[in-house]
Amino acid sequence: MNVYLAAREALFRNPSDEAACAWWTSEGYAPPTHPTVPLMTVHKARLQWLDATDDMLAESRAFLFDHGYAGLNNIRAYTSRSRDAERAKRGLPPLSGLPAG
Repeated sequence: MNVYLAAREALFRNPSDEAACAWWTSEGYAPPTHPTVPLMTVHKARLQWLDATDDMLAESRAFLFDHGYAGLNNIRAYTSRSRDAERAKRGLPPLSGLPAG
């Protein structure tokens, strides 16, 4: 499990088309219906990741918007405020204002 989580965190911290496609294949998913689907999936999931910085959240929202994804209202996407509130519930420090990376 630790190997899986470390690989997922690395992908979330530095998403790329190549890394997303490698992850997609490693998980055994059927070939995507469009070449952008693996990276869009990573960005969508990153919006629900408690360790995503403000810059990461903005980058993922921009990527999804730029690629025509209109379903942001249908997912539990964190904002800086909601992410930090959820982190506080778990005894974690806020991430607001921290750069990506």
